[in-house]
Amino acid sequence: MSSSHAAPSSKSVKFYSASLSAGAASDSKFVVDIVNRLEERNRLQVPIDGVDRTPANLAPPFFGEEAFVWSRFREQFQPLANDMEDATVPTADKPDGFENFETQPNYEGVIDRRSPSLEAGQKTYHVKIRLTETDDIVLFESPSHVVSLDAEEAARVQEQNRRFETRPKARRTADAEAQTRDLPCKSRSVNTECIHRQDVASFVSNYDMYDTYNDLERHTKEINVADSASKLEITTYSREGMEDIDERLNRNANFHLSSMILQRLLAGNVYREQQIRFRNMYPPDPCREDIRYLYRLDVLWTYRTVETLGKPVASASWCPANGDIVALAYGIYGHTGSDDRGCGFVYVWNIKNPVNPERRYRFDCPVTCVAFSRRTPQLLAVGLYDGRVQVRDITDTTQTPLAVSNRDRFPVYQPIWDLKWVEFDNEGKDEVIAVSQNGWVMKYTLTIGQYLLPYPLLRLDRVEGTPEGQTSTGTSAPADQQPVRVQSDLHPQALCVTIHPVQKDKYYIGTDEGAVHWCSINDPFQHLGVLQMHSRGIFCLEYSPWSPRIFLTCSGDWSIRIWIEELPEPIVTLCTGFAPVQAAYWSPTNSTVIASVTRSGVQLWDLKRRSSKPASETTLGSLTTALTVVRFTNCGRCLLVGDAEGKAHVCALEDMPFPPHFQYRELQSALYGKLVTTPELLTRVKRMGYLGY
Repeated sequence: MSSSHAAPSSKSVKFYSASLSAGAASDSKFVVDIVNRLEERNRLQVPIDGVDRTPANLAPPFFGEEAFVWSRFREQFQPLANDMEDATVPTADKPDGFENFETQPNYEGVIDRRSPSLEAGQKTYHVKIRLTETDDIVLFESPSHVVSLDAEEAARVQEQNRRFETRPKARRTADAEAQTRDLPCKSRSVNTECIHRQDVASFVSNYDMYDTYNDLERHTKEINVADSASKLEITTYSREGMEDIDERLNRNANFHLSSMILQRLLAGNVYREQQIRFRNMYPPDPCREDIRYLYRLDVLWTYRTVETLGKPVASASWCPANGDIVALAYGIYGHTGSDDRGCGFVYVWNIKNPVNPERRYRFDCPVTCVAFSRRTPQLLAVGLYDGRVQVRDITDTTQTPLAVSNRDRFPVYQPIWDLKWVEFDNEGKDEVIAVSQNGWVMKYTLTIGQYLLPYPLLRLDRVEGTPEGQTSTGTSAPADQQPVRVQSDLHPQALCVTIHPVQKDKYYIGTDEGAVHWCSINDPFQHLGVLQMHSRGIFCLEYSPWSPRIFLTCSGDWSIRIWIEELPEPIVTLCTGFAPVQAAYWSPTNSTVIASVTRSGVQLWDLKRRSSKPASETTLGSLTTALTVVRFTNCGRCLLVGDAEGKAHVCALEDMPFPPHFQYRELQSALYGKLVTTPELLTRVKRMGYLGY
């Protein structure tokens, strides 16, 4: 390769005279270097084999292919004076949109950043680059096969469609839409070995069978039959050293789960209609013509087992998260003989299986009370006759308690008559308040370990003098004629406990002397107040679901009394005759309905009706069987009644009044109606204002 110099007239690069003179006169090394390089580039030639192979100029021609030839450049461009701003260029072969190229822009004050040595008054040369639009490049095209009705060819397309539909059909077609291809299918076959069968016969004599059974171990079991005094004997045979199949099945958790599900299915075939009534799937029609308010109880089924026959139902608690689950405590009631105080049971029943309980817990002493937790519904607190408290997790299939009370720190040996879960904000801890026969009020905290952390809150003392409220004797005889009461114990028995529905740290305790003590968890060993409400022991105290200031109490003095906080006298008194009231509760669906239980029957009271006698009284079981427990279900349409024989009857409330829309207003009007005969008390109640939530 060789290079030679060419004539400047035939091959050279020149700029506008004004720009060239400005570049030659410039002191910038950068501008002078660019001009020299361009001139040297245009003087070079590359001949190869006698042929000029010099590369063409990289800059596109501005006025055609020979725009940069000096001779053509001089002919086509004549600068006007020395002012670069007024210089114009020819307009030949200019595309559209380049009209502004005829005028050279004003570059005064513009400094090239690549030449920091340029001063503000010096001018630089500029190169113009033209950008033109290229042809469109189609990457993907999906032509449409749909024609709008407004298009010109719409009529022609409709005619083609009509001819296609009316053509002679040579093949079967179907109108269907599809976006994918048909799924290809593949046929497969599997070869297996042939199963060979063989008939085998054997002869066994009576002597062989006799010798065989004598060599086997014989086990005979007796099973009690429900509702019958007879027993069923079952004999099983096993080889020596062979594991008993019954023990192995009892240790299998999957077998117990499968058995429970199977029992639910079988029970559903028998109790289907009763379960539908319990769930209240077909509520009564309020528009029917034959409406009668009879306050009737219809027994749906009865919870009973052979193991608990003769064990009184001491307590019952419905699960707050699942209204189908109820826990029953079997233990002691009243003056139970010492022979029957050997053991106790807690059974967890489900309405899906009214025949067999789904959880069975056995204790070495009678059980007195049970309660489900509202914060953690699977936890069940159990109070025992020997003063212990246990917490069970019903989701655990084992018999191991979650936690038990520790007697090493604070021993309690008297019966626990009632307990409640603490519901106020206590840093997320699960705590239980339990009251015992010796007057102690204990708080147990569930910890990580196996023991409950005990904390004594209070020990009740006998009320001295004349407390505010009702007289303890219930008579208005002179002081010299009243009987002298001899105190056998300085500490009364705590029979029931209730937590305030709004002030969760405040609790009420009913005692055997007919007084109610109210205290606070935040103030241990302190009394907030005491009120004499009955002349005998108070068995139950419950607030109305529609008012945080109205509550009822039931006692052994044969009466149920309704109270308002801050009033020392009852506003309504309901008498049952000559029988102590074991329990009484408000209906969760009707604000004026109250259910109570005595030894002889179940009473339903309606405050809108007369209060001299209950609206209805129902006897369950035999006449000699005492009733012990009554509880409304969570839905309020059914009632659970327990007796002293270990049976729990689930009853449906039939022919009941329909729940009012404004529950508190109905309760208020019913109470005002009861106070018509006592205008002074009525005036005091009205002055208290609104008592609802």
